[in-house]
Amino acid sequence: MNDYLDDYELNNLDFYRKNHGLQLYYNWSGEIWWQETPDKPKEKLFSIIGMNATKVFLKPDSEYGEVGYRINRELGLFCDPDTQDIIHFWNSPTANKPVPIVHIANRIVQGSVKPKKILIPKGSGYLPSVMEIPLEYPHPLAGDSKYSDYCPGEKFQGVEYFISNACRPDATDVPPAKWARDCPWMPWMKLGYAHPAKLRFETTIFRVDSFEQLDPKLVKLVREKVPIYEFTPIESDEPNMTSIQYFKKHFESYLRGDIFPLEETS
Repeated sequence: MNDYLDDYELNNLDFYRKNHGLQLYYNWSGEIWWQETPDKPKEKLFSIIGMNATKVFLKPDSEYGEVGYRINRELGLFCDPDTQDIIHFWNSPTANKPVPIVHIANRIVQGSVKPKKILIPKGSGYLPSVMEIPLEYPHPLAGDSKYSDYCPGEKFQGVEYFISNACRPDATDVPPAKWARDCPWMPWMKLGYAHPAKLRFETTIFRVDSFEQLDPKLVKLVREKVPIYEFTPIESDEPNMTSIQYFKKHFESYLRGDIFPLEETS
């Protein structure tokens, strides 16, 4: 048993230095709850399975000397909460027929982190960190009447939570990372303008050693339909993709009742 008799200083860029340019994979899964109206209790709506194919880099920076940089491809598939099968249609309470589920398919999500020193105190193998990110911006579907059934309001308002652990190199029994999100309903749910429904995502994240170690349902879908998600580019000039932008981009496919995610081979 390690008693960790001394404090341990960690640089957050050590991870980027160690894994510079490598292809990494993260498996995440959990549940999605909703509160349809303020007077109703929260109910489990979906399970979700997801993956990130990630590359990280150290990059020179004029202000900090160097920064960490991360490029992701990200998929999230909505599943039946009882059977855990991937589902592609949902019975919206406000639509007169099942609506297509637009799974999360963010082909590029990238950004940088500045250097930071972290002190793990003596007696501890790791130090938990909770990052709470308020989200508030004009809703991308607001102001256009063709999206009125798919927009929860003029503004998108939510909160994202990341729970992670800075670890000593020899730390054991470190809890997995977690990601949670409180947000309005998703556009494909077609609940009607300004519907009050709220969602709560709760997921657990594990790094795995290879693509084949991801959830088998993800592996199968990626290789059959969206093979570009198996590997991350070393650089990209594409803007970051979000679920709402993806819905807006493929709105006509949604109206046709196509099965998502749509094929992406390049």
